[in-house]
Amino acid sequence: MQSDQELIDALEPEQLAAAAMRPYPRRKLSAGVVALLVGLRIFILLAIPVVIYAFVHALMMSQA
Repeated sequence: MQSDQELIDALEPEQLAAAAMRPYPRRKLSAGVVALLVGLRIFILLAIPVVIYAFVHALMMSQA
């Protein structure tokens, strides 16, 4: 870890900027993590209408 920091410190500013602009490759995710992320997306898609309904319902009740 210390040698990595020494290499970074040895770079010139232009080299450091160029190295920082290079994108990281996509990470390989396990099937469990992919399933968890898909489940989270489904949960959010189901939760958004519920929140909108609760918000609109609360607005209607406050006007009555």
